[in-house]
Amino acid sequence: MSSDATSAPAWHSRPIVRIVFCALVVVVAFLATAIVEWVDRARTLATGHRIAAAQVQLLAEQTAHAFQAVDLTLAGMADAIRVAPSLADHDRVFEEALRRKRDALPHVRALFVVGADGYIKQDTDHPDTPRVTLADRSYFQAHARDAQLGLRIERPLVSRSVNRWFVSVSRRIDARDGRFAGIAVAAVEPQYFGGLYDTLRLTDRDSIALLLADGTLLARNPHDDAVIGKSYIEEPLFQTYTAARSGTYETTNPGDRVGRVVSYRRLKDLPLVVLVGLDKNALLAPSRMRAVSAFVAAAVISLLVCFLGIVVSRHARQRAEGRRRLVEAERLEALGRLAGGIAHDFGNVLSTVVFSLKAARRTAKDDEKSRLLDRAFRAASRGTQLASQLLGFARRQKLNIEVVSVNELVSDLEELLRDAASDAADITFDLAPDVWFCRIDRAQFGIALVNLVVNARQALPARRGRIRVATLNVHVKEARSEAELAAGEYVRVTVEDDGVGMPPDVLRRVTDPFFTTKPDGTGLGVSQVFGFVKQVGGDFRIESVPGVGTSVHLIFPRTPPATASATQHLRVGMPDDSKEPRTA
Repeated sequence: MSSDATSAPAWHSRPIVRIVFCALVVVVAFLATAIVEWVDRARTLATGHRIAAAQVQLLAEQTAHAFQAVDLTLAGMADAIRVAPSLADHDRVFEEALRRKRDALPHVRALFVVGADGYIKQDTDHPDTPRVTLADRSYFQAHARDAQLGLRIERPLVSRSVNRWFVSVSRRIDARDGRFAGIAVAAVEPQYFGGLYDTLRLTDRDSIALLLADGTLLARNPHDDAVIGKSYIEEPLFQTYTAARSGTYETTNPGDRVGRVVSYRRLKDLPLVVLVGLDKNALLAPSRMRAVSAFVAAAVISLLVCFLGIVVSRHARQRAEGRRRLVEAERLEALGRLAGGIAHDFGNVLSTVVFSLKAARRTAKDDEKSRLLDRAFRAASRGTQLASQLLGFARRQKLNIEVVSVNELVSDLEELLRDAASDAADITFDLAPDVWFCRIDRAQFGIALVNLVVNARQALPARRGRIRVATLNVHVKEARSEAELAAGEYVRVTVEDDGVGMPPDVLRRVTDPFFTTKPDGTGLGVSQVFGFVKQVGGDFRIESVPGVGTSVHLIFPRTPPATASATQHLRVGMPDDSKEPRTA
């Protein structure tokens, strides 16, 4: 598998895919919650409609019974006057009987009889009632004009005797010959119905009202004297809905701006309409609480799903990275075997050539021949160095492993590294105190560090750049993937620059042997460093951002000084002897 294929990110590891996934989870969760809450809201309002309809039916029945009782009383009064036309005004016995009837009707404040001349003849309030004519009252005039009028319920009036609102309910009294003989009147108090409605009202913003069929308000709860007698004929209730005997609808009162579920019922055989308005906010409060709880739950679930998705994506990405590194390591291992075999044979041939050139140069007496031999010797030496680099990449050269302090090695190399950086860069050394010991080859470490500094210098732009060499102790608690370092303690040596950096496609191939972006490069410098670090059991990491710079990290396992007091020789990689151990 090619490096491009192995390094291509899986679909679930791309940030935009994770963002889209989380956004879809949130949208779906909230959309589903919104649909459920919309259904719950509709169900709650339907329940409110049923409650309002049940309440208005109950109130209509109670109101009808109350006015029917008044009608029966008035009919009895009219019959009594008809059979006793010569009854004296304010007859004590008759008025006492009227008081007993009044007391049986809690919604009636007074009962009285008005003669044909407009003056009160019998009265439960006698003698407190002033003697004034009622001939100007509309209910008196209506009965005087129409013998077929029957029961009349008048608009609210203010009593002249007690200065209080009352609703007159009246019936015509006919003489035996059919002439108009007066009217029987009951003064019904609107406050009675307000008190009755108060026992049924669910919240402070619910509204219950009793109105005439022409839209005149007779009674209301909550009670308000300012609106008693006011006409609401222009309201939707009378303009649209009262064509049906009963119904329920939703509206917003323009007075108090309260949205309500309104249910109404017209009373049979009476010019009255009972209305119940339930506050929508109160009805929907439990639904809103459930909605808030549901949306909070949806948010929590969405966050959990997104978190799990990110964790799974990260795990998959780490596994993919581990597989990529394994494929890359196997590819490099195979290439290293091939390069090592070639380099070993090539080195043996070149050793013979170099030995022969040395001998020939010692015996050469001609200057021209000496120059030619020197040129051949330098070319052969360069070939020997190239073979050594190939062996380093193949991890087959012998290393002189010692337990050393990288701080001391870097300090010893400081002058050489400054020369490698030249005047093109400012090089600084940032060595952490008390850096641990590790097992490495001094010479190979020096070559690797010089290689990295030279590469950093060549990566700097035309302006004078900066190179930083740093050391640091590193703790790794646990490996999160196959590509991570094993848990333990390490020493990290970093060479970083603020040069041009490398694009991702170059960065992926930077450790490949023979890969180079320089016209005169061999492509073995970084691969040699990579091979050396791997050969001593360490790790090689490189980070680069185009236009920002590059950081190369050489990571070596910590070794206590007492574990290796003597120099050890180590041959690693894939030697000819299969019994020789491999290192990671």
